[in-house]
Amino acid sequence: MSRLTPATPAFFMGANKRESDLNYQMITTNDELASLCEVTREFPAIALDTEFVRTRTYYPQLGLIQMYDGKHVSLIDPLGITDWAPMRELLLDTAVTKYLHAGSEDLEVFLNTFGIMPQPLIDTQILAAFSGRPLS
Repeated sequence: MSRLTPATPAFFMGANKRESDLNYQMITTNDELASLCEVTREFPAIALDTEFVRTRTYYPQLGLIQMYDGKHVSLIDPLGITDWAPMRELLLDTAVTKYLHAGSEDLEVFLNTFGIMPQPLIDTQILAAFSGRPLS
C-alpha cells in the first residue's frame, strides 16, 4: 500500500493550499483495504465516520468510510470492495479503540453492512455530554 505524497499527482486533489496539504488516500480495492487494515491494527486508536444513502431504503446503504489513524486519513469507497473480512477484523480488534462522534447512525451502518458493532467504542458526543457540553 502506498501513501500519497506531494510527488503523487493525486495528492493535489484540492483546489486550495489547505486542501493540498491534506495527507489522504483512496481505498478502492480488496487488496488496498486488506493492506490498510493490517497497518491500521498497529495503532492504539482510530477515528471512524461513515457516509450513507437512506433514500428509498429501509436500511442505510454504505457510501464511504472515513478513517483516521492519527497520521493519515483513508477514504474507503465500498463500490469496488467485495471482501470486507479485514475491516470486520479491525472493527472487532479489542487492541484498537474506535472513536466516533454522534455515532448512532454510523453504528447502524456497521451493523447493517458488516453484521457487527465496533469494539471497543467511544462516542465523543456522549463523552462531551458527560463533561457538561450540549448534545449538538
